[in-house]
Amino acid sequence: MAQQPIISRMSVGGHPIHPMLIHFPVAFLLGLVGADLAYLYTTDPFWIRVGLWLSGLGALGGWLAGLAGFIDLLLVWHIRNLVIAWSHALLAVMTLALASFNWLLRFNDDSGFNLWALYISALTAALISITSVLGGQMVYGHAVGVKIKS
Repeated sequence: MAQQPIISRMSVGGHPIHPMLIHFPVAFLLGLVGADLAYLYTTDPFWIRVGLWLSGLGALGGWLAGLAGFIDLLLVWHIRNLVIAWSHALLAVMTLALASFNWLLRFNDDSGFNLWALYISALTAALISITSVLGGQMVYGHAVGVKIKS
């Protein structure tokens, strides 16, 4: 017997919004590690500006994508009943809190590069990896937001 799909309420034309929005914030926040390492290697202030933009856009985009996912979590009882969905949501909120804090560190620092920002970037990247695996398991293992063809 095929598993029944869990349909997203936050969708456009049957396509869930959360997975559509999450790619750029993930790319920005993972790219932030590279920008920080590039600064350490080159000491070019360009990479400090890149880091500020990547952290800010990554955090903002992540919160917007997270809002769509959170609405689905609250409105769709099939999703709400999955432990993995709550684990994914909790890790995502922790990740976004770190990303927002990282942006704040960079925004308020006129002195240049803050080594704590690199540590937070690396921790954020690790949490994104775990959160993404859980999101993938929800899609491929529990058919959240997908249509299964007969």
